[in-house]
Amino acid sequence: MPALALCLVIPALLDASGFIILDRPAKEIKELSLHPGEKSNYLDLKEIADLLGGRLEWESPGERLAWRLEGRSFVFEDLIAFFTADGRAYQLVAPCLLDGPRFLIPAQFAVEYLPGLLPRRFVYNKLDNHLVDRTGITQSEPSARGEQREAPLRPVPSSTSKDGMSYRIHTVVIDPGHGGRDPGTLRRRHKLNEKGIVLDISKKVVRKLKQKSRLKVILTRDKDSFVLLAKRGQIANENGAGLFVSIHVNSAKRSSLNGSSTYFLDAAKTDEERATAMLENAALQYEIEGTDKKRLDEVNLILQDMAQNEYLRESKDLSTFIQLELATIKGLKDRGLRQANFAVLRGTYMPAALVETAYISNASDEKQLNSARFRTRLAEAITAGILKYIDHYHRKLASGS
Repeated sequence: MPALALCLVIPALLDASGFIILDRPAKEIKELSLHPGEKSNYLDLKEIADLLGGRLEWESPGERLAWRLEGRSFVFEDLIAFFTADGRAYQLVAPCLLDGPRFLIPAQFAVEYLPGLLPRRFVYNKLDNHLVDRTGITQSEPSARGEQREAPLRPVPSSTSKDGMSYRIHTVVIDPGHGGRDPGTLRRRHKLNEKGIVLDISKKVVRKLKQKSRLKVILTRDKDSFVLLAKRGQIANENGAGLFVSIHVNSAKRSSLNGSSTYFLDAAKTDEERATAMLENAALQYEIEGTDKKRLDEVNLILQDMAQNEYLRESKDLSTFIQLELATIKGLKDRGLRQANFAVLRGTYMPAALVETAYISNASDEKQLNSARFRTRLAEAITAGILKYIDHYHRKLASGS
């Protein structure tokens, strides 16, 4: 189903009698037929496979049907109220039903289990009640339409293991804020500017991550150059990054404010959070030449909104780990975990955090920021937070939670 015009998209999402899937790469809204049942609404597994790809195979003709997708094997059986994923059983709210040419499974599978078992590809948006397909069908996952339904059973590729190896974080993007014609915040006493401080800290983070892990680490800028805010997130998306960390220095009219804080993308709740977001988003004034004049269609607007809430939990976890490490730095006040609507974090399709390392407008913090040793300590804390979050995330994958 092609992307809809402005006047049709919202009604389609809100009032459709079918089950909505938002295909992000194709920018299409797709709809599955919903089949009402006594205990549950049902989806046709064959229709799901046609839209999402993979391969359908009968393990027992007319009784047990397997769907191979993304290296996983989901097996459903007629009149049985559970399914297996790579041999592990999961309870369903109602039994599967073989209904003529259709093989019906409870919609619960698409709402609850599919995002949980394939978290890198799918997420269920509870606000708008639709499934988001983050990656779409790849060449390795052709549509099931036209596939031979009774082909011999093939083993699941061993390269995708049950502990979530295929979903592990391999690439990290570090974003030094501002740069080039955008100096960020300035301070005359030590002739400091934000763009130079955060570039130094970011380079230290990259070196330490490479020393302590086998991660691929990418800088959005490695010199005093100007990079559009939207381009920074695009760099992360195009490189398949597993997380994005933007590093900044804070400033305030009240010189008494000091300390570090780490932000994730969400609506600001306090005046301080709103002020910080306005400060960092002021970089947009330097982007007039690079602004895309095309008006986004309604599907693009929905996708942008999804980018702001889809990774909320993971972004909050990432920000928490980083801030806990910053809080251990002697002489640096812990201002805690915070949230605000930062332009640089919009459109990053991964967990993302923005670190405000210290206040350049505060005499004590400014003096510390002028110290190479202090900037090294900041880099060590940010690095430790990132690595602890990745370890936490991998443990969650391994446990299936």
